[in-house]
Amino acid sequence: MKELRFLFTLSLIFLFAQGCSAKIAFEHPSKVDIEGLENSKGVDRTYVIRQCGTPIFLKNNGDGTRTEIYKFHEGSSGAGQRGVFHLIVSAGTLGLWEIIAWPLELWARGDQLIAKAVFDADDKLVSFQVIDPRPKE
Repeated sequence: MKELRFLFTLSLIFLFAQGCSAKIAFEHPSKVDIEGLENSKGVDRTYVIRQCGTPIFLKNNGDGTRTEIYKFHEGSSGAGQRGVFHLIVSAGTLGLWEIIAWPLELWARGDQLIAKAVFDADDKLVSFQVIDPRPKE
């Protein structure tokens, strides 16, 4: 009986260690202001990188402009508060909350998007366009 209890406890530990919803919530990216980027001609390239992360593709165009492709998650707001909530509720339910919270946090990080940004010779944004939205299923 003790061996069965030990195996059950060990199984639960491995199950919940794989998907800690609080950890996932704390690591969520901030919400990206896509509409703001699409309407923000002339902003600096560093601002776009802060919003979307490092580009996955760069191409120097013949006319002095540069095209960059970004792949990022849309992000969400309030991740810190959700993380604290998950910690408290998960402790209060002895980890059972993770069964619900872990998939919710994966959903809450937002859609994965691919966007194209064009910069002029002075690294100022000329255009920003989401080229591959993936709607939530």
